[in-house]
Amino acid sequence: MNILPKDHIKIAILAGARSTEHEVSLASAFNIVNAIDKNKYEVFVIGIDKQGVWKQYSADNFVKNSDNFDKIALSDSPISGRLAVRQCSNAFYDIDNNGAVVFDCDVVFPAILGDYAEDGTIQGMLRIMDVPFTTADVLGSAVGMDKDVAYRLMRDAGINIAKFVTLRKNFPVPSFVDLQKNLESDVIFLKPSNAGSSVGVSRVTNQNEYDNAINLAFNYDVKVIAQAAVVGRELEISVMGNIGNQKTSSVVGEISQKAEKDFYSYGNKYINIDNANLIVPADVSDELFQTISKTAIATCEALECEGFGRVDFFVDHNQKVFVNEINTMPGFTKISMFPKMFIASGISYGDLIDQIVQVAFDRYQYRIAPIVTNAQDIIENIQTNQQAKG
Repeated sequence: MNILPKDHIKIAILAGARSTEHEVSLASAFNIVNAIDKNKYEVFVIGIDKQGVWKQYSADNFVKNSDNFDKIALSDSPISGRLAVRQCSNAFYDIDNNGAVVFDCDVVFPAILGDYAEDGTIQGMLRIMDVPFTTADVLGSAVGMDKDVAYRLMRDAGINIAKFVTLRKNFPVPSFVDLQKNLESDVIFLKPSNAGSSVGVSRVTNQNEYDNAINLAFNYDVKVIAQAAVVGRELEISVMGNIGNQKTSSVVGEISQKAEKDFYSYGNKYINIDNANLIVPADVSDELFQTISKTAIATCEALECEGFGRVDFFVDHNQKVFVNEINTMPGFTKISMFPKMFIASGISYGDLIDQIVQVAFDRYQYRIAPIVTNAQDIIENIQTNQQAKG
């Protein structure tokens, strides 16, 4: 059954971006474009290069080396000049061609990850355009990206997170021994507060590793999270929907490292993929599934995250569940867990995209379109009351 608002939808896929996750985005967008039903959608691809320049590319030829993550890149053959947008317009304009309209669209799928992409910046631009889009809104995207803020909000909502300390650039940082005492953990993970795909993340067990790790993390952000390690299982679940109607996938995924003391680093996620086992579905009890499912939805609500996403967990040996993070634009690469979990739950790749787009239209209709943006009614009521009082 076609649940979408019309039979032929013009969808713009954003790919690339000025982000450390540029390559992840290209691989994800490539899979989305290949899976999308061309009988339902007219697909337009906007490639954003590493300098932040937007251009249109053919949907059939927007990446090169698609099967080689080390070398994947935008095509050398864009079909437009530099693109620009306007307020309250769903069109994209070619500023190298006298501002001509290149195309307009019904919905935007920002298949872009990381800073200047997933962090609310592009979502703010799409709100100004007044066009539906598939990811979380401005606030949810920004909060979901900033682990420091997300952890504080989750803690206030009563959601379990591992002990953490936020370190700031240009401020004194504690010694590793002091951190161990504060966090009550021999092993500590350091990670940039605003980054994804495990970029800049290190596992540290001594002062020397700590010194190197903190220098690395500060290359990516002015805030760094030092967090106690949780010994146990690493589990994930996919979520889709808008607040009040959110549902998780009916299966959980698990990630396990083949080497002791290893972790799911950027390299293990996308390059040395044989270093990790990706298990879908994971072997979990119904009780643990229910806890993870309810906690994932509670996390989305606490962080104002709608659309779709993936919530990552650690489960210790006592079966205590800790939220690690939320991904408001999870990867769609060949090994990415978000689509894998929904596909294992009986939803095909194409149907998954349909449902994501439907959620975008639904959110636009209930959250954005009906909101009053004109104060004329208020002004007229005040004037009427003043006249009545004489």
